[in-house]
Amino acid sequence: MKISDPLIADAGEQKKTTDLLPLHVEIRRERSESSSSIKIAVLIWLTLQNSVHTLLLRYSRARDVPEMYFSSVAVFFTEVIKVFVCLYMVFNESHGPFGGFRALKKQVFNQPWDTLKVCVPAILYTFQNNLFYCAASHLEAATFMIVSQSKIFTTAVFSIILMKRRLSGIQWFSLAVLTTGVCLVQMQTTASKRRPGDEQNPLIGFMAALTACTISGFAGVYFEKILKGASPVSIWMRNIQMSVFAIPASFVAIWLTDGSAVMEKGLLYGFDGVVWLTSFWYCVGGLSVAICIKYADNIAKNFATSVAIIIATVVSIYLFDFRPNLMFLLGGTLVISSIFLYSSKSFVSQPKKVDESRV
Repeated sequence: MKISDPLIADAGEQKKTTDLLPLHVEIRRERSESSSSIKIAVLIWLTLQNSVHTLLLRYSRARDVPEMYFSSVAVFFTEVIKVFVCLYMVFNESHGPFGGFRALKKQVFNQPWDTLKVCVPAILYTFQNNLFYCAASHLEAATFMIVSQSKIFTTAVFSIILMKRRLSGIQWFSLAVLTTGVCLVQMQTTASKRRPGDEQNPLIGFMAALTACTISGFAGVYFEKILKGASPVSIWMRNIQMSVFAIPASFVAIWLTDGSAVMEKGLLYGFDGVVWLTSFWYCVGGLSVAICIKYADNIAKNFATSVAIIIATVVSIYLFDFRPNLMFLLGGTLVISSIFLYSSKSFVSQPKKVDESRV
């Protein structure tokens, strides 16, 4: 006589039900959880990278040191560090140096026209980086971050001109809000009193940041335009192609801006741990684009930027004795709001999915 235990029966039924579930359901659940963890990690990283980058840049230029480094030299070493990082990644993807050199020969040297395409944006980005150093020398970290969001406006304008894109009404409104916010922040900056012996000039910093944002907008849209229809290349290889032009361009910039001083004092004049860390972090910021493209959507990037602005403002109060007034807070709020408005999924048509395997 068989004794029926309801608990055992229920357990058996549950096991049967579980066995009947397709295996891919469990795999998808694990992948979904893994994807969420990656997105959270990327969000934290982007917030950290944005805030630390700006604060480091400002600190390296505003601190009281007997020997101030040449910003043009820092830009040069940033490009050098970047190319070594990218070479390492290419060799790693190609399973060793031999495969890496074959990939370099195929993508860089055997396709000179494809490499030549990135000449203009590479040189423009070098010029832009020099201007950002100039802006960071004359603007507080929080102000610098807010003004640098003007690249949204310049990118939109050049997208209309070069790519024939159309903006929605809400996007035009967000650009107007952005412009108003930046103007309010600039008014607060110019209205603040300069301390005795303070060599920073907010107007110079503001103009340098705006010029850099204009260059950034044009270079970004131009880069997107020339790469449409081009053969897919990994982000590491594309950065190596750009370094072919960026390193010579940054070297020329040294001699045009600080040539005589470098000849007299040396290339590494004023360099210390902080400067090397700033150069390395600048390189990391440029390569973070790869992470953004693959894992972070617009909401994540905008949230990271907004939190980074708040962090930069709070840290600047304690580190640089920055005193934001009501005009600055209002302008900063408008800029943060415009960032979310411009790329809101409710108003922006979703782009077609691209093959991320090559990113």
